Amino acid sequence: MSATSLQIAAVSSREVLRSSTISRGTSFVFVAACFAVILFALVPATTRIVAVQLSGLSIGLIRSVGAGLFGIPLLLFLRLPAPRKRKDWCLLLLYAFGNFAGFPILFGVGVQHTSGSHAALIMAAMPLFIGLLGMVLERRLPRWSWFVGAAIAIGGEAILVGMGNASSPTGAGAAGDAIVFAACTLSAIGIVAGAQLGARMSPLAATLWAITIAGSALAPWAALRLLASPHAYEHLTTITWVAVLQITLGAALIANVTWLWAVSRGGLVRVAPIQFAQPVCALFFASALLNEHLSAALLLAAVSIVVGTITACRGARPNSTTKQRDSARSPPFLKDAPSLVPPDPERMRALLKLVQQSAYARPMGIASLVPNAAMSPIALSLRV
Repeated sequence: MSATSLQIAAVSSREVLRSSTISRGTSFVFVAACFAVILFALVPATTRIVAVQLSGLSIGLIRSVGAGLFGIPLLLFLRLPAPRKRKDWCLLLLYAFGNFAGFPILFGVGVQHTSGSHAALIMAAMPLFIGLLGMVLERRLPRWSWFVGAAIAIGGEAILVGMGNASSPTGAGAAGDAIVFAACTLSAIGIVAGAQLGARMSPLAATLWAITIAGSALAPWAALRLLASPHAYEHLTTITWVAVLQITLGAALIANVTWLWAVSRGGLVRVAPIQFAQPVCALFFASALLNEHLSAALLLAAVSIVVGTITACRGARPNSTTKQRDSARSPPFLKDAPSLVPPDPERMRALLKLVQQSAYARPMGIASLVPNAAMSPIALSLRV
């Protein structure tokens, strides 16, 4: 065998090993993304379990403060920098208040007066709020498919509210649905602020800083409630403590970090559609853990909300005309820049080979791969 044949065989073997490694890595990315979606989908059911023994206000405080207690060591260990500009701090505070302080408290109070399945389907429509706020900030009109999808999803929400307490033995009232809706709206505002912040700093740093700020701000309030009733937590069952651990460590911290990692490694377009399975999983957990009956009307509402939300999300994306107009407004760096070195085919091939080798050797970080991504999987799915 000649030397050239040996070189070709060695290159082929390296390519096979490299492709198998990438395939295994891609599988692990999708497993991590599915794990994060399951943790998020468990929130309505586990919150309803805790609401049997604790008040909604206590649930929200425990979730925010508990996540902050877990997030502070991780923030110090990773040495993630804080925002430096005043505008970034304003976005961070709005993100922390909307998504990690106000949302847990309102959601805990709302779930106490409604069913887990109702809360899950109301959360499924959050991309409508996020997309609407994003388009208002960008000052652009959506495509016609957004209005069609929004109408279908709103119709499903109307069916859901009109069902009343037919889907749950514990009762699902309009007041509880309205509180959960308010919580989701507040969370959408925080997510939009987090999306703008994610374009200016690392999304992982922004998430951990927001969790830490929200937990630290609510810690004195939680301490006062604990001192006022020190024996309130002695009667909690093991299942309740497991549910508390899930909504604090699992959903608020592990799910967010895992999702960001999966999106950064697997790519936004391939990973984000997995999030649309969250309402289906949430309904399954509500039926399995809370013994809630999934009636035909509830399933019809679920299909309407999910289909309408997916249609509206795709209609919220800017069309080709908007993209061309935005690119025309951007500074033409490459087009107008003078050519310092004449293009050399051999040099270009060598440079391309070097870039490919470095891409395999050093994986890119979250901020470089997802510079404009929001901090929530629901908001990330809008960019599919």
